[in-house]
Order: sequence, then C-alpha cells, then structure tokens
Amino acid sequence: MANKVTKLKQKLHSESMAKTYPRIERENCALSDEHLTDEMAPYCPTNMGDIVYVVTKESPFEGYHLLEELDLQTILPFFNTLLIYRIFKLSYGQPDILGALSELDLIKKTFKAQPVEWGYILKIMDNLFAEIRSSNMNTRLKLKYWIKSVPKNKDEKKLAIRKMQGFFSAFEDSIKKNAHLFNEEKEIDDQTESDAAILNIFSERYRSAEALLIMAQEGDILPDRRDLEFGEAPKVNTGGSIYLSSSILFVIALESLINTLYHLLLRPEFQAEPYERVTARADLDIRLISAHLFCEGFNAPILTPHSELWGRLLKLRQFRNDMIHGNITSDHVVYSFLEDKITFFYGPTTDFRGYKAEDKAARKYPTSMAHVNKDIVSEIKETVDLIIRAIIDAATDEHREWINKWIWEAMIPKFIKPRRLG
Repeated sequence: MANKVTKLKQKLHSESMAKTYPRIERENCALSDEHLTDEMAPYCPTNMGDIVYVVTKESPFEGYHLLEELDLQTILPFFNTLLIYRIFKLSYGQPDILGALSELDLIKKTFKAQPVEWGYILKIMDNLFAEIRSSNMNTRLKLKYWIKSVPKNKDEKKLAIRKMQGFFSAFEDSIKKNAHLFNEEKEIDDQTESDAAILNIFSERYRSAEALLIMAQEGDILPDRRDLEFGEAPKVNTGGSIYLSSSILFVIALESLINTLYHLLLRPEFQAEPYERVTARADLDIRLISAHLFCEGFNAPILTPHSELWGRLLKLRQFRNDMIHGNITSDHVVYSFLEDKITFFYGPTTDFRGYKAEDKAARKYPTSMAHVNKDIVSEIKETVDLIIRAIIDAATDEHREWINKWIWEAMIPKFIKPRRLG
C-alpha cells in the first residue's frame, strides 16, 4: 500500500513528533490465536468456522514490562481514532498489524489475513518505549509505555515519569496541529451514511427508567404533609424526583423506539422534508396509528382509535406534553374562596374536586412531582410495555424477527431483506 491517506489529500502541518521520537521495529509481530489473553478474548469474535482471530503477543519486545497504560478516549480532548491513525501513517508509514481476521485458503493452503488492529512503537529513550495501539476489534485506542526494567529508586522513577509526560505532551500537540486531517462533512458520503450502525437509544433509556424506578422504591422520600407556620416560606422539596425522572424516561424510551423505526423504515416516497410534519415530526399518537402507512415492515395498524390501549396512549401523551414542556396544570394551582367572610383554601391535588371533576382528573396522570409515586410509574411502564408489544405484533414476520434481535441490545443492525429461493 502507498503511504497516502485516502479521501483527504492533505499533508501534516507539524512533523515535530516524528523528528523527536523515532519509530522502532516491533520484535513480536507474528500473528496467532495462541497469543489471545484472557483479557483480550471477550472482545474478539469466536466460532466462525474457518475464520479465526489472530493477534501478536501483547509485549512488543521479549523481557519488557508494561509500565503504564492509558485509555486515550478518556483523556484526549481531540480523540479520533481515524485522525490519529492518519497522523501516524503520514509520520511513520504503514502500521504494525496487531490483530487480524485470518481465513484458511483451502486451495493454496495458506491463511488470508484481514487487518483489524494496528499500532506503532516509538522510542522515548533507551529501554523505554511508547506504543500507540488499537484494541477490542479497533474500537479502543491505548497508549502503553514499555520498559526493560521497572525503576527501583526515586530518581529513576522521576526520570521515567518526566519522559512519559514529555512524550504525551508532544503526542497531544501533534493531534491539535494536525486536526485538519479529519473533517466530518467530507468524510460521510451517502454510502457511509446508509451503512452506519445506530445506537439503540430506546434500550438505553428504558433500562435507565427501570433502574431509576428501583432506586426510587429503595430511597426516594416523598414530602411530608405538615402544617406550615404563619409566614413560613417552605423550601422546595425534591421528594418524588426520582419517580418523576423514571416516568419521563419510560415515555422518552417509547418515543425513541417509534423515532428509530421511522428513521429506519420510512418508505422512500415519504422521505422528503414536506412529509415530516405528518411522519417523523407528527404527534406521538399520530405516528403510532399511521406507521403502517408510512413505514415498511407492518402488516396492520399498531393501534386503532377508541381501543382501550388507545385511551392509555392519549393519557400518556398528555402527561408527556405537560412534563416535557413544563405546562402549568390544575395540579399546580391553589385557590382561595371567601364564604361567610371566612377564607377557605382549595387545592385540586389534595381536596375532593366533586364527582365530575374527579372522574375527569382520573383520565390524566398527576403532574405534581409529589404525587408521581410507584403506582403511577408502574402504570406508565405497563402502558409503554403494551405499546411495544403492539408494535412487534403489527410487524411482518421478517421485521418482527429483526426487531426482536436488537430491541434490548446496544446497537441496531440494518434490516436486510432475506433472499427467497426459487
């Protein structure tokens, strides 16, 4: 391969790191599945028939010790694996291949290796080296410092620390000065966009809502009902806030699932921007009852108006709108009535409203934080679960199988229509 970066035909703005820290040839460069350690194995593919995952030995040199390991994603302000790869490739040439998918060629009886993990070894000083290397199928990037013998006295430790700090500063400076090598607008074309994986925000938010519900049951303290002293200005009480947070996250999780399905399954003829007000940006209930019209993958309507579940959805939608938009409702108002020259105070959330008003209030969830409790959140969760079940039941067999594969996973694979035989 030529030492050119694809897509961006630009040069380094700074080559100072390469001039200060020369590249050293890696001794342990042989690839084998026998080098997989217990720490590596969980993050590598297995059981792939004739394809095996092979790696080099962890240490680049025999007899060297790992002095320190840094996860670059957590400490670099300009972290970008592809950017860093391009900087090193332009500075030092082709990388060492540290991990690969290896397939047996039955005809030639040789292995074909598809590179996956890469790295570079740079000399900091005699017997102290820095290794930039990817791991976990090239999803993580680490900086490892390798040393021949671990420093024993204070002066040796100080020297090693100072040299490592100097290298890291030069490394970080090189990234900042060469950040032009990655530009999102130029990188993502139509093909890249269509092949992108999607984070399952539904699962993330639903699981978070469940965790908050458990937390609320164990430790959330609802405000005490007590008499206020004359002239007292009570402090704002946050009791019930965890229950409220859980309830909102359940609703957001449901909306995330609906938005995800519209994003992935919206029919091509409805993807133009003018349709958004009746498709992806329509109200929650409209998106649900019309998904089978605008999206591929559904045999029947998810919900039908006037059904019991439809009524529960409308109740959920009203709660969602009031809470997300911070609407002032009757739950937040306290009235005073003057009767026989005596002042009476009336609060709808604490006092009897009258038969008709009580019946009407029962059709809505409370919007006062102090009144959102375990029973309310449990009912909201049950409604969300029923709608999720209705979504899956309304899908075609192929799409139902696809949804069930990812609905509780971290990532969502692209739907690929199965090939039909004959």
